[in-house]
Amino acid sequence: MKKGFTLIEMMIVLVIIGVLMAATMRFGSNRITDLKAQSLKEQFVGYYNEIYGQNMTSSFRDGKKYQTLVVSFESGMWYKIDQGPFVVEPKLSALTFHELLLDDQTTDHINLTFVPYRLGCFITSSQWTTWDLFSFQVYMPENGKQYCFEIKSETCKLIEQRCK
Repeated sequence: MKKGFTLIEMMIVLVIIGVLMAATMRFGSNRITDLKAQSLKEQFVGYYNEIYGQNMTSSFRDGKKYQTLVVSFESGMWYKIDQGPFVVEPKLSALTFHELLLDDQTTDHINLTFVPYRLGCFITSSQWTTWDLFSFQVYMPENGKQYCFEIKSETCKLIEQRCK
């Protein structure tokens, strides 16, 4: 009698291997999507911290001296120097901001006004009312996740929060 595997046994092993490969490939593609979204979030945090840090150590942005630097949040993130035009940052245009809240009041537009070398900033809405706290969610289209942040006017530091 010959020793070996029957065709049915080999087919069962191939099906098991196929199922395991499909499960791990799906997990791998979801992980890649999550890493892309995490990278986009870190780009946003890094860009904001760059503006914040530069304002604390210099009164120049893009080679121009400024008295005020305004960072605007709406459907993306822009900044302007003094009364100049807003500068669009293409790397952040993919971000969608949701739930822009000023002390629990929803708005569609927020400005942070920085003065060089000064801790803190002025948080204003489109009605030019000044606020103490600004919280928002950043929506990542790659994986549908949301990351929540808040900014207090006394320090103007970006603080990541747990989403509710």
